[in-house]
Amino acid sequence: MRTYLLFAFVGLAACGDVVAKDPGCQTAADCTDPAAPFCVENKCQAACAGAGDCTDPERGVCATDGACVGCVANTDCDAAAPVCDTGERACRGCEKDSECAGGICIEAEGTCAADAEVAFVTMMGTDAGACTRTAPCATVSFALSVSGTRRIVHVLGGSLSSAAMNFTSDRILDGEDTTLSNSSGTSITITAPAKVTVEGFRLTAPAMATVPAILVSGAARARLHNLTIGGDGGLAVNATNSANLHLSNSHIGNLGLNNPMHVYCPNSTALIDQNTFEMAIVGDNGTQCELTVSRNRFESTRDGSVQLQSGLLVMENNLIIHRDGFNDSISLGNLRSGSTIRFNTIVNTTAVGSDGSALSCNSVGVTVTSNIFAYNSGHPITGTCETRYSVFDDRAVTSAGTGNQSVGIDTIFANRAGGDYHLSATSSAKANAEPGLNMVKVDFEGNPRPNPTGGPADSGAFEAP
Repeated sequence: MRTYLLFAFVGLAACGDVVAKDPGCQTAADCTDPAAPFCVENKCQAACAGAGDCTDPERGVCATDGACVGCVANTDCDAAAPVCDTGERACRGCEKDSECAGGICIEAEGTCAADAEVAFVTMMGTDAGACTRTAPCATVSFALSVSGTRRIVHVLGGSLSSAAMNFTSDRILDGEDTTLSNSSGTSITITAPAKVTVEGFRLTAPAMATVPAILVSGAARARLHNLTIGGDGGLAVNATNSANLHLSNSHIGNLGLNNPMHVYCPNSTALIDQNTFEMAIVGDNGTQCELTVSRNRFESTRDGSVQLQSGLLVMENNLIIHRDGFNDSISLGNLRSGSTIRFNTIVNTTAVGSDGSALSCNSVGVTVTSNIFAYNSGHPITGTCETRYSVFDDRAVTSAGTGNQSVGIDTIFANRAGGDYHLSATSSAKANAEPGLNMVKVDFEGNPRPNPTGGPADSGAFEAP
């Protein structure tokens, strides 16, 4: 017996140590090879087999090609981001009514609305009943009076003749690119303590310089989104007396010369974001507006795009185009410390040398950095603001200041004559932005800034790819 045990022991030793059978992976954490990151049936595999294999909460769906994605259908998305973008395979907010099952998208929020949340209005409606989709009312005022807990008033159709609308409580007024016609002056008044969103309408500014198409007053909060406001003159929006205004994705234009401001913010706070302005001025002429102007396109053949004579200004990622040799573009004075003008492209398109000023800045402590001043002017900057890390065309008398450059105007852009103000392949604006200026994460078009990540950013509104 002893001889047999000794033989068995020797035999085992000769074959080497006994190794337990590998049980395979238990979870994806056991799979360290990037080429096979999924644990499927205790084996590390290149493709997922089901949602349980997808552990990233932002990519929790297993697609048919074996990739973990955010969604493959709208049913994978929640109410906050209800639409599955099939290209990105990620959930996002709705952008138009047709993306919602009920046919109503609140674009400012990116959410879909059910009929139970909505009071309906149409030109051919009747002011009676509960303002349902099948029996809509004729006026917004009546709909507000019977809406109860319904937060949305939706106007069906392309036009609505309406008396002045007054909002004193929280509501959403949603149109279908609907033209509002009101001959009595101000179309929409929003008064504290209301929080109101207005989107999807066309309005005409009254011809009177002091009467706005939309008035936001007191401590009211207004989100104005996807609006078109034009007219022969007058004031588009007035946010006054501690109001809070957010104007986005709208077109404000051709309002004439009889008003010094077209979006006006005396003693209020205003965020002006991703709009187009034609012959229209944003700002305040002497009270304390706190103004942020971001990712807008301004075009004009008259003086002024942004004017602020007191208060606080943050102005970044704007494209400002003037088309007259005598235009002055931005006029600033007595701004509070902390105001900043950065990553803007300011252009004058005239063929002859301009006498206009791209920036008149008479404030101490204002930061002016990482811009492009292609103004074809001998004095693109006037006043006391110091400019740094910016690119000037070579007609400028001086580009003195840390990091500034003076170059041929046609070398800066991809196609200045054709109106393409992206940077040329050899543009001096590339990687010219102020080092460490990394709080602005995107450019005019929403592309990442800087690109590539970790590198120096480009001066001007556009980050080169």
